[in-house]
Amino acid sequence: MSKHHTEPPEPGTLLVDANGKLGVFMGKGGPRYMLRPVRGGCEWEAEPDTVREPTPAERETAERQRAGRTAVSP
Repeated sequence: MSKHHTEPPEPGTLLVDANGKLGVFMGKGGPRYMLRPVRGGCEWEAEPDTVREPTPAERETAERQRAGRTAVSP
């Protein structure tokens, strides 16, 4: 996200953290964003100025994960 972005995204928004990890925005924990793995699990913190929107390929990966698949069907 931009360093000039002041409002957090809507809950459920897909984001990618500084390590390239894809997550779902859950809310804020103090000054940090709380992200959760697409298929569920433990949340982690990310600095708001280091997250970005996912690429189309990353979005496709997230949709496959949400559907419970890890590979594209032939």
